[in-house]
Amino acid sequence: MLIKKLFLKYPHQKYFLLALSGGVDSVVLFYQLILYKKIFSNIKIRAIHINHNLNIDSIRSQNHCKKICNQNNIDIIIDTLNIPKKNKYGIEGYARIARLKIFKNYLLPTEILLLAHNLNDQCENIFLSLQRKSGIRGLSGMSYSSVYNKITIVRPLINVQKKKIISWARSQQLIWIDDESNKNIKYDRNFLRNIILPKIYTRWPHFLKNCTQSMQMLKKHQISLDFFILHFLKKNTCLDGSLSLLRFNKLIKEVQFSILKTWLTKTYKIPTHNILKRIYTEIIINKNYHNKKIIFNKREIRRFTEKIYCIIPYSNIRNTMVIWKDIKIPLRLPNKLGILIPTKKYLKTEKITSIHRIPYPLKNTLINVCFYIKKNYTNTKNNTKIKKIWQKYNIPPWLRTIIPLLYYDNKLVSGIGVFVTNNHPIKNRKYLTVKWINKI
Repeated sequence: MLIKKLFLKYPHQKYFLLALSGGVDSVVLFYQLILYKKIFSNIKIRAIHINHNLNIDSIRSQNHCKKICNQNNIDIIIDTLNIPKKNKYGIEGYARIARLKIFKNYLLPTEILLLAHNLNDQCENIFLSLQRKSGIRGLSGMSYSSVYNKITIVRPLINVQKKKIISWARSQQLIWIDDESNKNIKYDRNFLRNIILPKIYTRWPHFLKNCTQSMQMLKKHQISLDFFILHFLKKNTCLDGSLSLLRFNKLIKEVQFSILKTWLTKTYKIPTHNILKRIYTEIIINKNYHNKKIIFNKREIRRFTEKIYCIIPYSNIRNTMVIWKDIKIPLRLPNKLGILIPTKKYLKTEKITSIHRIPYPLKNTLINVCFYIKKNYTNTKNNTKIKKIWQKYNIPPWLRTIIPLLYYDNKLVSGIGVFVTNNHPIKNRKYLTVKWINKI
């Protein structure tokens, strides 16, 4: 049996969704599953066919998939995919991304997705990865099993050569549809499959085997590298998700690039080498890094003191003012910045941290909340530069225009959760605290 490993690796898995194209690989995987279903009757199989509408064989493939599923009492899902002629991923790249979205729409929580990639596909991917300037991870090939966008994907035939798959199909007198578009060498994969790789296999008969061993070695190297990188990130990633540069700056450049890539990939998206290079030159080693930012995946890479951040930029609300009519009632802030929740008033003798000890307003006091202050603000003793206050409490520049600033009668009383001024005389010696429940 060609897929024995599937049931050894997942002995308790009962539900499978098979991507059935109608080609020899997926048809062989289909009938292999049918054989196991006869042995283990509790296995539940569904199939999904996506019609790409690329050529005249598309409808033949669709009808053939429906036919073999009906003959074997397997439920099949039919969906279609229309690929725009102009898109930034190319036909193959767009189709791959679109298929995964369709699979996710139909995949049940109890199912795993089965794809019929084979060993020859692995070899083709190495060449395609080289063309794309991939690193170790890309050159390691496809894994037997992986998780993508919360989808568990298993490739039961990934270690099986194409000729062995075809041999088994012929021995069982199976029928499949050969997609004529697979002969069109304008597509990179078809160019490799039909022109380049046959010559390589003829010249070096053991190339496929050696290729597999190289991928396995690269995968082991990647696992080792990941272990040390993740250990470093665990020790040097702060609670707010920023990356400390204190130990980072002592590492060699190549290691720094690997750590940066993993740090960004872990939470957001795989960065290009150009993005990593810009972060390194413009943010990390640049002494004039202040106010520098790099746009990446709708986020900004910024630096403050000895940390780098990957943040979602906030809308400009510098000129926004909110009237707080009743300070006893929670106030919802604009721009989804959260809620200000006041406590009951208390006396000065009670133990409360000074940055939260806000004077309770007198009757008829005008109370408002703003998000911006000029360079100086006036307190009862002198003029203080607000920049010095933000620096004192290590507030990054991009947060300084979203922190709620509490005013009584147009005098600054508090930067909520950061500081309290001595701007307001305390006649009744009563105080309150204001808690900022926000998304930061």
